Amino acid sequence: MKKLLVISFLLFTFEGYTQHAIVQQLASEVNQDSLLTYVKQLTALLPVSTPSGPQLITSRLTGTAGNILTATYIKQKLTSWGIAFDEINFSSTGQNIIAKIPGRRAEKILMVGAHYDAVGTNNPLFHYPGADDNASGTAAVLEAARVCAGKQFPVTLHFAFWDEEEQNLTGSRATAPNYNNNLIGYINHDMIAYDSNNDSSFDIHVRNVANTLLLGDKIFNVVKLYNVPLKPRIINPGETATDHGAFWQNNLTAVAVNEEYADEDDFNPNWHRMTDSITYFNIPYFVNMSRFATTAFLHLAMDTSPLLAVNKQSLVDDMLQVYPNPFKQEFTLILNPQLHNVQVEVVDITGTRVYQDNLTSGSHVIPFNQPNGLYFLTVLQQGQIVGRKKVVKLN
Repeated sequence: MKKLLVISFLLFTFEGYTQHAIVQQLASEVNQDSLLTYVKQLTALLPVSTPSGPQLITSRLTGTAGNILTATYIKQKLTSWGIAFDEINFSSTGQNIIAKIPGRRAEKILMVGAHYDAVGTNNPLFHYPGADDNASGTAAVLEAARVCAGKQFPVTLHFAFWDEEEQNLTGSRATAPNYNNNLIGYINHDMIAYDSNNDSSFDIHVRNVANTLLLGDKIFNVVKLYNVPLKPRIINPGETATDHGAFWQNNLTAVAVNEEYADEDDFNPNWHRMTDSITYFNIPYFVNMSRFATTAFLHLAMDTSPLLAVNKQSLVDDMLQVYPNPFKQEFTLILNPQLHNVQVEVVDITGTRVYQDNLTSGSHVIPFNQPNGLYFLTVLQQGQIVGRKKVVKLN
């Protein structure tokens, strides 16, 4: 096991938020060549090492020799980086791999994950590469683990590699209940490499489960905080058909970060087909999404206080009231008496700030000369989110 390097709190502020220089540094170490090598090895374009010599992962379908080889490959990578892991055999064919980097608060766990299995057959004549679904997400989690190896953070980090996601989330359903009150939050990555129109848009899927809305808000803000060249969209209610859904079913805080899923937006037409290969990757987008995966995960690891302090979303909502909502030309914002010298800001659905002011507790009439639509109001005290609301302007 490598000697742990304890991460110090080197901070600087940016527009009312706190940026962590160590996060920027580690995210910059996410390497394009490493990411592409992982994907090529997971999709039979490059061999992986085995005791009997190099082999190709010709299938990641659950129960096949290729799926078993994939799990072995992931464990070999983790071992080479000095990261301990658990092997969770939840069925006769399924195995989850949970890598762990202990934190200073060992009992508090922040988790990132992706499923490594894929659809397909055991016939090499009918090869389903599963490059976007989900070698892309698996590669991002592997690379996050690599850059975090040998370091220690304020909380414990878990890196999950799920099996049997394609069988109705069987793997994550088997393991998610074990986390209960120890989990700060889970971030899922499933399909993060397809962007045919080069708009750099991606989705953050949330639902009103545990502290998921707050987690989604923090991840959304990471884009601007670290100047990430991507355009986030909050999807609420979010999709449930991949592994974060297993956490929602257990009332646990979780979000999904992925490329646009909706057919009318930019859905990957190669999904679950033999054409799902690296050929159709938007490489710059894939690298940016992978770097963002590490950036968001580590920013949360360094800045978990709002999530640790809030046990129920209703406690956040109690810090402020907005009426009427929907509104026409103005709305009234009432701030809890506990709040003093707070920053209030409103962003539109693109993340562009359209209102900002410094206020204190009490009632405030907010004139709002913006187009009709959905907006997100956030209240921060000393750089930490203490309240948030969705507000709607209508004629």
